Amino acid sequence: MSFRSLILLTSTLLCWSCAQQGSPSGGPRDEDPPVVVESLPPNYSVRFEAKKILITFDEFIVLDNVNQELIVSPPMEEKPEVKLRKKTIVIEFEEVLKPNTTYTFNFGSAIKDLHEGNKLVNYEYVFATGDELDSLSVRGTLKYASDLTVPEEPVSIMLYEDLRDSVPLTDIPMYVGRSNDSGIFSVNNLRPDVYKVFALKDGNNNFLFDMPTEEIAFLDSSLIVNADFARRLLGVSDTLDLVSDTLDLVADTLNLIAVTPDRPVDAQAPPLMPGIEKKSSSLVPGTGTDSTLIEKDSLQETGPDLNSIYIDLLLFSEETEIQYITDYTRDDRRMIQMVFARPLTDTFSYKSLPPIGDLQGGVIEYYSSQRDSLTLWIKDSLDYKRDTVALEIRFTVLDTTRQYITQVDTLLFTYREKSTKKRGKEAEVPEPEKLKISTIRKNGEHNLNRDLVLDIDLPLKEFNDSLIHFYHIPDSVEVPEPFRLFADSSLLTRGWISADWKSAAQYKLVLLPGAITSIYPADHDTLEVSFKTRDIEYYGQILLNLEHVQNRVIIQLLNKDKVFREQTVEQSGLYTFPYLVPQEYQIKFIHDLNGNGKWDTGKYMEKLQPEPVEYLPSEVTVRGNWDHDVTMTLEK
Repeated sequence: MSFRSLILLTSTLLCWSCAQQGSPSGGPRDEDPPVVVESLPPNYSVRFEAKKILITFDEFIVLDNVNQELIVSPPMEEKPEVKLRKKTIVIEFEEVLKPNTTYTFNFGSAIKDLHEGNKLVNYEYVFATGDELDSLSVRGTLKYASDLTVPEEPVSIMLYEDLRDSVPLTDIPMYVGRSNDSGIFSVNNLRPDVYKVFALKDGNNNFLFDMPTEEIAFLDSSLIVNADFARRLLGVSDTLDLVSDTLDLVADTLNLIAVTPDRPVDAQAPPLMPGIEKKSSSLVPGTGTDSTLIEKDSLQETGPDLNSIYIDLLLFSEETEIQYITDYTRDDRRMIQMVFARPLTDTFSYKSLPPIGDLQGGVIEYYSSQRDSLTLWIKDSLDYKRDTVALEIRFTVLDTTRQYITQVDTLLFTYREKSTKKRGKEAEVPEPEKLKISTIRKNGEHNLNRDLVLDIDLPLKEFNDSLIHFYHIPDSVEVPEPFRLFADSSLLTRGWISADWKSAAQYKLVLLPGAITSIYPADHDTLEVSFKTRDIEYYGQILLNLEHVQNRVIIQLLNKDKVFREQTVEQSGLYTFPYLVPQEYQIKFIHDLNGNGKWDTGKYMEKLQPEPVEYLPSEVTVRGNWDHDVTMTLEK
């Protein structure tokens, strides 16, 4: 090779090498959140006098919904102005700060990096206007009282030094925190004091419990917050460093709930503050769990915070006291429906208004089971053929001075016939109305523990047994089967067929025209449906051994949040739930303290907590032809 060729080859290789230079492609994705590299004034400063705060990160960031995410504790009269300059957050405020106070700026989920969107969650900037930083905390969990689920959205946790009962209605809190998506909250940098504690899902973002739809939680008694007390709760001496040796004790002493006067503190427990009850957080098979539990695993990993008080709060919506009509309709000429915000009392009344709404022939009325809706069926054709019916409604409401007065409303119910495309002679002859009947589907499977339903679309008048044929079909032979037919006691448009159902048997039901009649002149066609019953071995059953029953308890079997079976008990014992379809069930226990047969929410100003609920710790997977033994020890 000549020297000239060698130079040419070397140049070519050099150019190719240069062309390959540049940023490498691929590589691991950046999953690290932004990191603070500098704060001016420094984070955790004392004797703070600045009007501007600069927080600089190691990369470019964005602020996502910062006006809603940023919580300042104690709250400022006017929210500080937050700006972003490249890698730096600039916070400016003109408000005169309180003396000898520790302020906490919590950014929630507002801070994330520019390119990957990695969030720096719950970053806090803290400073004190006095000589010391307050370092105490109130921590815990927040759940809904009705089902012990966690709120999907953050909820404000509020602490007040003012111990008046009316304080959440009139004043903004001294300290504010928020729950995360696991229901865990921490209100940090508190000074030693006695506080009233609330959680509030704040509908108008003013830190006041001033809207009827807002959800609230409250601790029954005032909460002492100081380091010595926190250590006593955890069973840790001030003079000994025994954190690692006290974790087992922590699990038994950490879970705290306020107690009512009729539920004293355990006399054998370590000394606790008045209004706090020691609860066990151990989970053993057959032992219930409730909202007072703090997860033990996280404590074993990190150890307890000896400057923190741990509590739990139950969030609820108060039952509205405001009565009003939420909806009223007339989807059928003969039917008027009204829906109310609250159950109707004995003071409720209605009357038709002549001339446009005078109902000479009367009505048949049907109240829902909760008495919060009313359906009126107009009986006379001269009445329901009118396009408009007027009713005067009277019911009791609370006025602005909280005095009961009578509310009078006039409602117009208008019905317009639906247009039809038919014309000429064809349009002049209306088709006769048919009574529609629905029951089990053809060749369906019927449960052995249920009556057979008959739903019709108009109010039931009577059954004609002679036009109803019911057969059991063993070996392809139709054998007449005894049955009992009866109307539903609470629903005007439903009937039932009761029979001595045989396992895995074939049946046939025949309803001839006229078998069922309505209050209106509408006939039904012949209905013939064949079906079979399920095999007895298809079902499983739960044998529930319920212990420590001290009041009336409603037991609910739930599947996909729907009540599948319900039973009310008043003493400990063995309770059987037979004929269960194979699937997973949750078992819920409602402590029906007022004995009205349902779960009742709380009311803050009456110091009334929601009725307690508990769940079996795990779901029960029911299998066919199996008995499932379950033990539950109630904790409430």
